[in-house]
Amino acid sequence: MCGIAGFTGRCDPRLLASFQQALHHRGPDERGIFCDDRVALASNRLAIIDLAGGRQPIFNEDRTCAIVFNGEIYNYRELRRDLESRHQFRTASDTEVILHLYEEKGTDFSRHLKGDFAVCIWDSRRRSCLLSRDPLGVKPLFYALTGSGDLVFSSELAPLLQHPEVPRDLDMEALLEYFTCLYISAPRSLIRGIRKLRPGESLLWENSTIRTWNYWEIPSLAGGDCAQSTAAFRERVADLLRIAVRRRLVADVPVGAFLSGGIDSSLVVALASRESPGLKTFSVGFDEADFNELQFARQVSGYYKTDHHEFILKPEQEPLLEEVIAAMDEPIADSSSIPTFLVARETARFVKVALSGVGGDELFSGYPRHLGAKLSGVIPRALAPSAAKVFKLFPSRPTSRDVGGWIRRFGEALELEPQKQYWSWTTFLNSRTRSMVFASPADPAPSFVEETARTFAEAPGSFLDKILRVDLSRYLSSDLLKFGDNMTMANSLELRVPFSDVDLVEEVARTPAAVRFPGYRLKPVLREIARDLLPTQIANRRKQGFMVPIGNWFRKPLRSYVRSGLAADKLPPFLSPDGVRQLVNEHLEGSHNHTHLLWAALVLTRWLALHPAVKIPDGHVG
Repeated sequence: MCGIAGFTGRCDPRLLASFQQALHHRGPDERGIFCDDRVALASNRLAIIDLAGGRQPIFNEDRTCAIVFNGEIYNYRELRRDLESRHQFRTASDTEVILHLYEEKGTDFSRHLKGDFAVCIWDSRRRSCLLSRDPLGVKPLFYALTGSGDLVFSSELAPLLQHPEVPRDLDMEALLEYFTCLYISAPRSLIRGIRKLRPGESLLWENSTIRTWNYWEIPSLAGGDCAQSTAAFRERVADLLRIAVRRRLVADVPVGAFLSGGIDSSLVVALASRESPGLKTFSVGFDEADFNELQFARQVSGYYKTDHHEFILKPEQEPLLEEVIAAMDEPIADSSSIPTFLVARETARFVKVALSGVGGDELFSGYPRHLGAKLSGVIPRALAPSAAKVFKLFPSRPTSRDVGGWIRRFGEALELEPQKQYWSWTTFLNSRTRSMVFASPADPAPSFVEETARTFAEAPGSFLDKILRVDLSRYLSSDLLKFGDNMTMANSLELRVPFSDVDLVEEVARTPAAVRFPGYRLKPVLREIARDLLPTQIANRRKQGFMVPIGNWFRKPLRSYVRSGLAADKLPPFLSPDGVRQLVNEHLEGSHNHTHLLWAALVLTRWLALHPAVKIPDGHVG
């Protein structure tokens, strides 16, 4: 795991050093640079594999090609065995394997890798710079093209803001996406001139121009008899998940695991413990009983005799919230980033690598919207208006798990066509709050809405099949994996995600939702697998989710933090002081639940204050 950065054109050593300093937290063990009159490459290394010999940049035999690399390649030993007869290896690292693979496969090398990666290869023979990102987007990679035609890239957005030729204008459409979805999907970033490489995408810079292409895409649905294939599918998933976990235990340093007590992380811990007895596990809990899962994590830990560590997240920790926001290289308003930061900070005291259960919900139908898609299909269209009125009676209760809010949102969308139902279930701005948040009218139909609609329309299969595909291609990489990377790497901890293993994902993505989600209980396939690996209470317990009682905290211990942080003199000019004040008052008085929008506004306001180089243009939002 590393932080990588660089730019084409004549090297400016001071600029390259500033890039490295901005990425120090991603790789505090070792720094390496390559600097000449055509390219500048930098690496900050968190040493995981080949601790002594894996320093980057790494060169090929005649030094015509150089690589900087962030991530881990889990099939590097198999690839190396094939390459050794034709190449002279100087290290035992997976990084060098990638470089020699490029020499043989060219720009097609990425499709041969099993792992999580963001990579840059400089080829002096072609005077080309090649960037590539892993299929699921576990590792981030930002890039920009300067006015003079040079490529600038980095593992995080902030270093690119230091380059004098990179545009720094705020992207107002991306801003609208942020408040609507709580994240910004690739390839957009919050800065108009800076892009994110998409998952499964490569980029070639040559002759001051760039070309991008997808070397990997989510597989199409396969046909078959659903009734006869469910059991076989479950067996294939169990085998592939075992392989995915085993792959992610490869390291020359100790590996631990996050353990929430839910199905996904518990399965990862169960499989990892069988390969690595005495595994260190780490959990975060809350004083609020309705959000606390520590008792379930303890049960799994005791069952597998892990070396278990627990931490409690207290609502009074305003400094922790500031640390979380500072750790975001781009604003993400998913409040799960808060406990993720805390557990990562404490975990990094014991290990350098942690496994996570992220991705199980997207693959195996773990969200209320997945159940909603099935239920909406059995409610006759003629009864939808009457059913919607009943569901709208359920109140939203942010002081506990907001089951009423979920039911209400389901009911409010019943009369919509399927595509708009999904949008209603997964977004956080309606016409009323949009007019309250922004100082000027916001575009009601920006391009990201059209992109999602197009993806939804083109996705094959049933309503649920489409939802699962969009969740996998958009929400997983741009929200969950993105803040997971930010929060762990801010603490110099590598995050590994078995549910994002490409072989597992391809098998699941080819399988129709009717096989993945039989019945009406969330994640039935994983529950069946869990019955052979976990205590019965864990395998059968209802989904709880890694959620934070931040809406309740805003009303009580963090009340002054919210009022102060969203005071009129703190707000950027595109936010409406009167509208934001009304959102704050409605939430604090308990008449409305504006948890997500308030956290989004707080994160963005503080982030902009920490990055004064960002330019805020005049004009409408979106």
